[in-house]
Amino acid sequence: MMFPLWLAIALLTALALAFFLWPMRRKASGSHLERVRRHYLEANVALFREHLAELEAARDAGRLSPQAFEQLKLEQERALLEEERELATSRPTRGRALPGGRVLVMTALVLVVASVGFYRWSGSSEDVKLAVMRAEKAAADRDALANDRRINQDRTWELVEQLKRRVDEEPESTEYRYLLAYYFRELGHYDQAVQAYEEILEQQPGSPRIQAELAETLFIRDDNRLNARARTLVKEALASNPQETTALGLAGIDAFGQQNYRDAIDYWERAVAVMNPRSGNALAFQRGIERARQALGEEAPTAQPDADKAEGITIPVQVRLGEGVEYSGEERVFVYARAWQGSKMPLAIKTLQVEQLPTSITLDETMAMSPAASLASVNQVELVARLSKSGDASAQPGDWQGSLGPVDLSDIPDSLTLTIDEAIAE
Repeated sequence: MMFPLWLAIALLTALALAFFLWPMRRKASGSHLERVRRHYLEANVALFREHLAELEAARDAGRLSPQAFEQLKLEQERALLEEERELATSRPTRGRALPGGRVLVMTALVLVVASVGFYRWSGSSEDVKLAVMRAEKAAADRDALANDRRINQDRTWELVEQLKRRVDEEPESTEYRYLLAYYFRELGHYDQAVQAYEEILEQQPGSPRIQAELAETLFIRDDNRLNARARTLVKEALASNPQETTALGLAGIDAFGQQNYRDAIDYWERAVAVMNPRSGNALAFQRGIERARQALGEEAPTAQPDADKAEGITIPVQVRLGEGVEYSGEERVFVYARAWQGSKMPLAIKTLQVEQLPTSITLDETMAMSPAASLASVNQVELVARLSKSGDASAQPGDWQGSLGPVDLSDIPDSLTLTIDEAIAE
């Protein structure tokens, strides 16, 4: 049987009152009260150091960000100083009995200060809880990937619900909204991610990083097309930070799509210049630059590291429905490959009708939605097949999905099967 919380609070309060009201039964000398006050302050300092040690351990273990650590530390220091100030301003009358009213006032002050301290710590503990949840999810995801298992999205949804509560409690926090956007993107809920980014921009107008990530989210949501809003965001981001790589990549994709190949090369070369040349995005941009040069009739320069691999990659896939999948017969099925543990942007995508299943298809480089992001730009991919009831490529409640990965592009199996058998509940 669980011990009632209200009873625990009542007992602790009664104990505290007994502790503070007991001196009313006797005369209290000034020296005695000074000792009591000193011991109380020493206890508070010891408790502060204990809490600080816990926060430092959480920070060192990666469960707490440096910013959150500094904030929590500052709150603990303020609470300690407040209690010390309250004690310093209460001067006992030496050699006289402590009046009952004075004791009650002191008791009330201590209880109020303790309540405020508890409230502050309790609120901050939510941040610690959130950091622990993120660390546990990251560890579980790594374990799943290492053992070729699907990532459990339940953990992600738990984080999302916790973040929603924190946003309601602290609506001015952009950190919580940013994490919401990040996890909504991971779940494929791009409309919610867009909303979170828009709310951040209302609080931090002109942030090039947020503008670029919002534009990228709109791009992915809209089947890898840049709408007017995304173009404006890219332009504003580059005006504030000409080296914003996400914005440069999107600007290059947009220019290439409009056959402005020279501009596309310029944008992508500027991005590669400030990136790790062996990173997946850098290799994708290098691939796009090569295609733009070919379109201009120019001879491509010497291939960058790993850029000469897998010309004409093909991935044979058999797609089928699992048992119990509900559908009407009019739904569309999106089959695509995306970077393993990387961007959610499809590197090759094919659309089918559900009535065509089961069927065998082949994903290849000609199915890339962007010349800067094709199968040749990565080493491993995840294959996804989604039955969409709305006809939208973004995951929606009621859709069904199947995934498979990682698939090593240097050693592609002769036979790969994607089974659509996982219901998307949220």
